[in-house]
Amino acid sequence: CKPEQMLYKIIKTADDAQKDLVFEIGSNSDLVLENTITGNLEWTIENFGKNKKGLITFPTKFDMVGPLLSLNHNGRVIMRMSVNPQEIITKIEFGTSPLKRRIAALNSMCEAGYKVGILIAPVILVENWRELYSKLIDRLAEELTEKAKRRLFIEIIFMTYSYVHRAINREAFPKAAELYDKELMTGRGRGKYCYRDDVRAMGEEFLRNQLEVKLPGVPIIYVV
Repeated sequence: CKPEQMLYKIIKTADDAQKDLVFEIGSNSDLVLENTITGNLEWTIENFGKNKKGLITFPTKFDMVGPLLSLNHNGRVIMRMSVNPQEIITKIEFGTSPLKRRIAALNSMCEAGYKVGILIAPVILVENWRELYSKLIDRLAEELTEKAKRRLFIEIIFMTYSYVHRAINREAFPKAAELYDKELMTGRGRGKYCYRDDVRAMGEEFLRNQLEVKLPGVPIIYVV
């Protein structure tokens, strides 16, 4: 299915709905990175921005948002910047933008009138995770503009581990950190693991408390 065909299907669904629907368009790839080659994201934003109903949204780990800032998005586009502590970005999220540039890109998108959110994901409970995520939230509080703080929302997603992904990553990144922790994880389907309920609840409580103190008033729309 060509991009224009997919977009027209989304627009028709949006127009037929009785209320504004939000369409996730970035679940299979990072559209900001892809846009540096294809220009597809610019085309999509410009064309969907002409519509009078619905919103589109996409997450990203990249800061190359310059081409998007002057587009006529009509307030119908939500960019969600995925963040993690810089130590985790360096050791695990290879090739992605550093935290400082991600935050700056979110500020720029907000200033350009886009709806913005922060995706703390994947939350990885490494040995010193409390210190790392506390420092992450400190940086968000310090480096986000006041305008961004007033407008953004937060999503939190804990890591799900897959042996298939591990095999792929081991081949591509032989020096990657080991993410499976048998002491903290439990089975979640064949070859997949997630943090135990009690462990995840402990992590959620910590993050919620940190965010409530350091980014008061910013809504957390879900934690999974």
